[in-house]
Amino acid sequence: MSDTGKLSPVEAIKDNSNFLAGDLTPEMTDGNDFFGKSSEVLLKFHGTYQQDDRDERGGVTEDGKKKKSFIFMVRTRIPGGKLTSQQLLEELDLCDQLGNTTLRITTRQALQLHGIVKSNLKETIKRINDCQLSTLAA
Repeated sequence: MSDTGKLSPVEAIKDNSNFLAGDLTPEMTDGNDFFGKSSEVLLKFHGTYQQDDRDERGGVTEDGKKKKSFIFMVRTRIPGGKLTSQQLLEELDLCDQLGNTTLRITTRQALQLHGIVKSNLKETIKRINDCQLSTLAA
């Protein structure tokens, strides 16, 4: 007999997320440059990580408030560790066109695009999928 116990906060978010969809769709077009806390948790299962934009850190808005900007890192999974030259070229184009010109190769058979802004997330993930790669579980 298993003891179900209380779910951790992350497991509760997943449990109530409608198969990891949560509020991601409405938040994609809400005009903010960031996602809410629950969506930030769900994004990780889609290979996307919300980050503080270090280049903007410490800035102040016109009304004197501390400026906070967000960017995203999108991780691409390389199934079986095999990447074609065309797929690599597509990722390099993505980092130049939508990211901060940085593509990192990880020790876990993945690629990381950095500096993606929220308004470019949908196009980034679509283009990754179009070249037969994925961000899921990356």
